[in-house]
Amino acid sequence: MKRYRSVLLLELRNFLRSKTVQMGTIGVLAFAFYSFLHANQVIDQQEQTITSVPSVQKNHLQQVVTHGTGKVAGTTAYYPFFYTVNPPAPWARFALGQRDIYPYTLKVKMLAIEGQLYDSELTNPLTLLAGNLDAAFVFLFLLPLLIIALTYNVISEEQETGVWNILHTSTTHVGQTVAGKLLVRLGVLLLLTFAVFTAACLSLQLPFTGPTFQLLLVVLIYVLFWFTMAALIVSFGKRSSFNATALICVWIFLTILLPGIATIVVSSSVPVPEASETAIRQREGYHAKWDQPKKATMEKFYAVYPQYRHYPIPDHTFSPGWYYAMQFSGDLDSKHASEQLFEKLSQRQSLSETMSWFNPVIAAQQALNKVANTDLESHVRYLQSVKAHHRQIREYFYPHIFEDTPTEHLDWAGYPPYQPVGYVSEFPAAGILAILGWSFACLALAFVLFKRNFLTIKNLSHD
Repeated sequence: MKRYRSVLLLELRNFLRSKTVQMGTIGVLAFAFYSFLHANQVIDQQEQTITSVPSVQKNHLQQVVTHGTGKVAGTTAYYPFFYTVNPPAPWARFALGQRDIYPYTLKVKMLAIEGQLYDSELTNPLTLLAGNLDAAFVFLFLLPLLIIALTYNVISEEQETGVWNILHTSTTHVGQTVAGKLLVRLGVLLLLTFAVFTAACLSLQLPFTGPTFQLLLVVLIYVLFWFTMAALIVSFGKRSSFNATALICVWIFLTILLPGIATIVVSSSVPVPEASETAIRQREGYHAKWDQPKKATMEKFYAVYPQYRHYPIPDHTFSPGWYYAMQFSGDLDSKHASEQLFEKLSQRQSLSETMSWFNPVIAAQQALNKVANTDLESHVRYLQSVKAHHRQIREYFYPHIFEDTPTEHLDWAGYPPYQPVGYVSEFPAAGILAILGWSFACLALAFVLFKRNFLTIKNLSHD
């Protein structure tokens, strides 16, 4: 045991002296610290915008009231915007996810809501795998390249220099020797992973709570997957050039090609025509009411709000009550399409999670975004909260609109305040199990191949 420990220490010293190890570590650290800086800038800017919303809202309402003095509330209510925000969770700095493409602030008016929600595309079935350079990008895309660089020649270099034959004839513990070389590399990689993750926690000010340790768990098993994948390729007993080429091809396939194929499969399997149909139906439902008898529009409104039936609605002149009833009817006409849209988005998310079982890269990215609340599902929760807030605003102003309350007599800031969704904690069990399954499969196959290819004297393959 003492002799084996000495061999491990010697292997560790030789390994750490390698320029590949030194340059690769420096490169990963450089990208990591830049990613921390970039993520902090993105989230700081979003938080500054969110912090300014209350003052912007207050000033905006004051201007609306000033210009609407002398008019009835129904006329003035057309103009104000009501702001909502989707504050980032502390862990969004680690995995920006889709916060760079989906709006984190939305302003809505008293008008029909469906046409105001979709300022960006909502039909992406998979979380983005290549976006802003954040800490998740470093761990998911760059660290595997370092793992490849440090492990591709762990055995083949010894074979190519003739050391392998000497080792095979001088010891009966070939397996232990190779295991020691692999353990040295795994230990260095895990130490580097811990170091970068600790730096991320400090730089990004991540709280040392459950979600932070969930992020760490995902990162560690992801590193384990790539290490076992490298061990699997090495165990074929090919030359260093073959190992490096094979591992790079695997990296390209898992990080670029397979996610693209998965996106096409999910998009074709669950088409989402409702994304545009919802807004179209809402607009058509509203505009068609101008040419219809007012009674038909009002009856649809009274079916939901019967308490306003006793307010008179003139047949031949414009009425604010009738106008906002038209807006509400537009939402009713698009309600079915809207429900189908969210249902289809949920189906796409479920299908993409199912397909992540076939790609540990997608599984890891989805797991990190889920923990950080930066995935599509989190944004859909925000949109649903905006719709709920819009209903509260309508119901606050409806009595004043139907009673023709003067603008200056209405408390414009008295509507129910918007309540952000808040952080939703959900352990990414499916993603973790998917990565672990791939890791164990690679490890088992590598063990079988190693026994076949290296525990007997064998010339290096020239394939």
